[in-house]
This record gives sequence, C-alpha cells and structure tokens, in this order.
Amino acid sequence: MDDIAEESGVSRRSLFRHFGSKEDILFSGHDDLFESVVRYLRTAPDDDPVATVCAAARMVFQGYVATPEITVPRFRLVRAVPRLRDREIAMTARYQGAFSRHLARGETEGTRVLAGEALAASVIAAHNHVLRSWLRDPQRPVPWDRFDRAMEFVGRALGAELRERGASRGAAGPSEPAEFGQSAESVLVAVYPSSLSREDVLRRVRTALEERDS
Repeated sequence: MDDIAEESGVSRRSLFRHFGSKEDILFSGHDDLFESVVRYLRTAPDDDPVATVCAAARMVFQGYVATPEITVPRFRLVRAVPRLRDREIAMTARYQGAFSRHLARGETEGTRVLAGEALAASVIAAHNHVLRSWLRDPQRPVPWDRFDRAMEFVGRALGAELRERGASRGAAGPSEPAEFGQSAESVLVAVYPSSLSREDVLRRVRTALEERDS
C-alpha cells in the first residue's frame, strides 16, 4: 500500500480512506459496473426478462473489453494469486444473483425460479467463456459476434420456459408457485448441436418424449 500511495502521489491515509486493501484497488471498477447493471435491470421493460439479462451481460462484457490496459494484466494477476480468484468468484456470484432475481420476477420457488437460476448460471458461464478466450489473446479483435451467438444460444436453450410463463402470467395474473417435480406441467430441457435444423430438433424431441412415455 505504501508503494501504491507513493506511485499515485497520494498519502497512505488518503489511500486507505478510499480503499481498504490492495484487493479493493484491483477490483474497484467492479462495484460501479455492478451498480450500473442493477439499475439497468431495475428500469428495463418487463416484456422479455431473458433478453434483458442477456443485454445486461453484454454491458458487463463491454466493461471489460473497453479497458484492456486494466483487465488484461488483472486477469493474469488473478490467475496467479488464489486469494484474488476467490474475490473474483464472489463478484461473479453477485451478478448471477442479480440475474436470477430479475428472471424470477418476485417468485421464490417453483419452476420459474429453477429456470431462472439455470439461465443466470448459463449466461455467466457463456460470458466468461468468451471473455477469457479474448483475455488470453487480447491482440485479436473483440469477439462481439461470438459473444452475441453465445447469448443467443443460452437464451434459446433455457429461455423458452421463462418466456412462456411470463406470457401466461401477463395474461392471467401471477400463478401460484409449484414445487419442482410436483407441477401439473411437464418441463423438458434438451440441448442439441446448433448445426441441426429445426425439423431435426423437433423430430428428436418427439422421439425422446415417445420413449419416455412408452
């Protein structure tokens, strides 16, 4: 902290007034970015929460790639220091919690909450997958197309349940929460290669349902 204070031209006391530790300095931009994301989620329209969460993840991605002179050396430092990895995991959990709450739309249990938590985790995983691939080789152009395809993939694979329940809720009012596995509705989550045509996917789903019911 003495070295940081000297290099930045401020007193040690002033440094501690703003930052409690070296780790707080390293991750100082995260808090501002997280608050921006939370405000966006709070003020976004209610018509498509899945698209809103994917757009919020794009804001986070933009926050990283906009300042490679900070994010690239921080990425390398975090990979080398286990204590910093724990701090990064905690930040990731904050985003995932915010996404899950937005997707749950006030519900606390049932299929929608489960689907929201699964989608939030998938959005985080897809975001980190694309971001880390770029951070390992930041000389390449920022892979915006790859990021958007990743968001489209997880939104399509896991977002159908949330969109359908959101539409029915808007038409008939909030539904009573149901325990997972005890709802009258049947939920099937299937993941297939993106190269498959729509007809092939539907055919495989029909086959799976027939085998399940036989």
